Amino acid sequence: MKQEKIVLNLEELIMVEEPYNILQDLEVQDDGSIRATVVNEYIDRDEGGPMGGGECGRHLAILGSIVLAHAYNHKKRHYYLAVHALLSRKSDQVFAAEELLLTAKPTLMEKRKGTVYGELLSADNEVIFTAEVEYLVMSPAVFTKFYGKYQVDTPVHNGVSPYINRRHLSDITLNGERATGEFGIVQASECEGHFRNYPALPVALIGNLFGELGFALFKHNVPGFKRIISPRTSIRAYRLAFTGEHVRFVGRISKYISDDTIQVTAEAKVGDEIVSNVEFELRGVNP
Repeated sequence: MKQEKIVLNLEELIMVEEPYNILQDLEVQDDGSIRATVVNEYIDRDEGGPMGGGECGRHLAILGSIVLAHAYNHKKRHYYLAVHALLSRKSDQVFAAEELLLTAKPTLMEKRKGTVYGELLSADNEVIFTAEVEYLVMSPAVFTKFYGKYQVDTPVHNGVSPYINRRHLSDITLNGERATGEFGIVQASECEGHFRNYPALPVALIGNLFGELGFALFKHNVPGFKRIISPRTSIRAYRLAFTGEHVRFVGRISKYISDDTIQVTAEAKVGDEIVSNVEFELRGVNP
């Protein structure tokens, strides 16, 4: 297949920058999809690799926003807010891999919303995850209209990526099949690259934190497995959680699917407002 090697100035296309965006080697394919590589920089100690579900969602959502920006042929930067994602793990095999492949293509394009289909692949092109991601597309003017009160004057520049050294949930409390956890107040330093002057906790990181709560529930109620994988995830984001806001998590086991698999339902809240919710499966494996 003919490939067009392109150099994308991401600052002119999307609002997500380094260190949150670490995609490399972008290539446009004949069918309008874009292919990229990514170095796996984070995985939870309880989750089976080669990449965790939340981390996969991070990279495919970013690639999806680039795909939409390229397809729309926008001349100025826009915000592509991932509002819903369906993530499916296609392989139960657990292994380690530093670099992985991604591909994504648009499946729906309207004036203010779009949908992308993406895949995460191993070095030998085995599909590990698939994802369908829905976006709201906002110009800077529209985004500022909604979120202008959260603007900060000076962007943060960390010495070490906050996406490698992450803050975990604290005060996880287990009560049978229910759990709560505290993330606390979002710091601007934890949101570098997402977004400039409007630092917000990435939805993919919220997904990682949902995972932490779910792993605690799984180990408490279904012991005996070395690692946990997530065969299916459906996550929705209702709004962004910005710097200075206090985020907490509540979750429960909503179904026992089999002896090694449960379904978890959880919510992330700022005060009494739900900013994101999720329904995902967790399966124990002994690699």
